[in-house]
Amino acid sequence: MILLQETSEDSVFLKTIFSCSDRVFIHDSKADSLGEIQVPDPPISENISKEQKQALKNAKKDIIWMGFSADKQYFALSTENKQMIVFNDKFEPVKNIILSRTSSKICFSPKNDLLVADRTGDVYLYKLSDEKDEPQLLLGHLSVISDMLITDCGRYVITCDRDEKVRVSCFPNGYNIISYCLGHTEFVTTLKMIKSANVLLSASGDGTVRMWNYLEGKQINIINAGKLVDDQSLASFAKKMDSEKVDISALPITDMQICETQFDVLLALSLATVGKLFLFKICPNNLEYSYVQSIEVFSPDFTYFYDTNNSNLYVFSDKMFVYKFIDGKYVVLSSNSYEGTLGKFKEGFVKENSDISVWYKRRFDNVQEYLERKKMRLQVK
Repeated sequence: MILLQETSEDSVFLKTIFSCSDRVFIHDSKADSLGEIQVPDPPISENISKEQKQALKNAKKDIIWMGFSADKQYFALSTENKQMIVFNDKFEPVKNIILSRTSSKICFSPKNDLLVADRTGDVYLYKLSDEKDEPQLLLGHLSVISDMLITDCGRYVITCDRDEKVRVSCFPNGYNIISYCLGHTEFVTTLKMIKSANVLLSASGDGTVRMWNYLEGKQINIINAGKLVDDQSLASFAKKMDSEKVDISALPITDMQICETQFDVLLALSLATVGKLFLFKICPNNLEYSYVQSIEVFSPDFTYFYDTNNSNLYVFSDKMFVYKFIDGKYVVLSSNSYEGTLGKFKEGFVKENSDISVWYKRRFDNVQEYLERKKMRLQVK
């Protein structure tokens, strides 16, 4: 996982923050210096048993999420051993909390409180001002939550899940549901907001990105990225999924990044098993879109994001690529090999695509079992 904290006109990078196992690194490219933050040990209460203490000590502290608050005053991360650590702007820990379950997604509220979605589908609110760190249950889904965001106005929390649903709830009164955005035919992977148009984007395992009037639950437009994939890639993935008893009709979208410029909304999509980045342009006035181009990455294992300060697109694969959208197309600004201090930690920011198959629902043939039992009964008679 990687975050770009700061850029400037005279440097491709200034500060890059990335995680590797149980450590966070802050790289200053100008000085080629590297700061390191070790995930602290979990706070162990005197009330828990020796077995629980030992389990906490032995559990992996690998980082699964990290991010900044909107005002950059706080930085938080969560780990496999159910820790959530909050740091101030000097990267000094101010909270070290043991969650009841492993988190699937975390986000900051406009007031810098934390919303934590766990793998059972529940969302809890942790207030930084609460010294006891007692969570407040906000809402729940019937399946695992894959992404979550809070609108800039702070009035709505939007969640999506494995069951193709996008849910819009009031914040902090999550029991008040404003709408459902329904239309995806597979799990929803990612949510983004076009702030200038107050429109929600949702990417899915069905290979589409849908635009929503989220307050009314109405679909505005749809981008079918699956049409850009060649038949061979789809057939290869379908064969693999068939062996796991999964039926597919499109390659799933694994990640989605957007950037709002003065005139356009830039959209980048990655699809499972495809070593390409698919780039689109959306007009914020009428929400019409156009396909711009694809970028060959040569490997399905890559990370990418936009720097919202200058609209540059950064792609991390076998090299570090920087692209700029100029005159209707993307132009390469820089292409550098991993050298110096940063090159030693390539595995920390070139992420391997997670096993997307776990999000699919399996075929279950209960008719065959019934026929077998019926046959046995007839033989007995």
